[in-house]
Amino acid sequence: MKKVLLASTILVGTAGFAAADTANFSFSGAASFGFAYSNLAGGTGTPTVSSEFTAAMSSTTDGGLNFGSSITVSSASRGMDDDNTTTTFGTVTTSGSSISDANAYVSGDWGKFSVSYDANVAGITTDDNVTFAYSNTWGDFTVDAAYSWMPGAGNDTASLGGTYSMGAYSVYATLNMDEVGGWGLDNIDFGGSASMSGFSAGVDANYDLVTKDLTWKATAGYGTGAWSLGVFVEDDDTLNGVDFGANGSYDLGGGMNISAALIRDNDLKLYVAEASVGMSF
Repeated sequence: MKKVLLASTILVGTAGFAAADTANFSFSGAASFGFAYSNLAGGTGTPTVSSEFTAAMSSTTDGGLNFGSSITVSSASRGMDDDNTTTTFGTVTTSGSSISDANAYVSGDWGKFSVSYDANVAGITTDDNVTFAYSNTWGDFTVDAAYSWMPGAGNDTASLGGTYSMGAYSVYATLNMDEVGGWGLDNIDFGGSASMSGFSAGVDANYDLVTKDLTWKATAGYGTGAWSLGVFVEDDDTLNGVDFGANGSYDLGGGMNISAALIRDNDLKLYVAEASVGMSF
C-alpha cells in the first residue's frame, strides 16, 4: 500500500511539472558497459558499467539575459582507473549513486558569469569549494577568469587565461595563482592545437614556477566516416618514464559506439586495456 501511495504522490506532483513550459528544459544522458584489464598485482580484470543523465534548465529575461542551471544524476558504477597521471592507475573503482552539486550561470553580450559549488566530502563544511568564473569572446580571442573560494585562510586559488583561435588552429595560456604563503603566481598552463582534413594534433603543458618542473602531453588523431583513432605521449611528473596510449572507436549511429584503448604508465610499469560500448542520448 505504501508503494501505491508513493507512486500516486509522484504522479500528482509531476502533473504540474509536465504542464510547465518544457521548452525551458532539456535532457541528455550517457551509459556504457564493457571490460577492463590491468597487469596490476599479477593481473586484474573487471566488467565495467556506468550511466548518468543531465537535466538542464534555461530561460531569458525580458532584457535579453540568458540564465540557467543543470543537474547530473549518476548511478552506482563499476570501472577501472585509466588515468595514467594518478597513483591508483589500474585499480578497480566503484562509486555510489550521486547528484551533482549546485551550479548556475547568467550570460549576455558582455560574456558569461557562473557560480559552481563542490561539497567535496558531504557533511564537512570546512572543505567546501565555491568557484566564480567569467568568460567572453572578442573576435578570435577568448578570456577566461576564475576565483575559487574555500573556508579558512590561505586556501583560495585564481586563474586568468586567454585563447587565440585562427580557424582550425588555436593557442592558449593560463596563469594560475594560489593564496598559500601569500598570493603569487604558482604555475602556467600553455599549449595549442590544429586540425585539418580529418587529422588533429595538440600539445598541452604546465610549468611549475615553484618546483621548476615541466609536464606535457601531446596528442594526435584521425577520423574518417564512422572511424576515429587517437594516440598520446605524456610526461606527467619528474620521473624519467614517458607514458603513452592509443584508442579507437566506431560510431554505430543513433548515439552508440564501440571503443577500445590501451594506456601504459612507464613510471609504474603498468598498463590498462579496455573495451566498451558507449551510448549517448
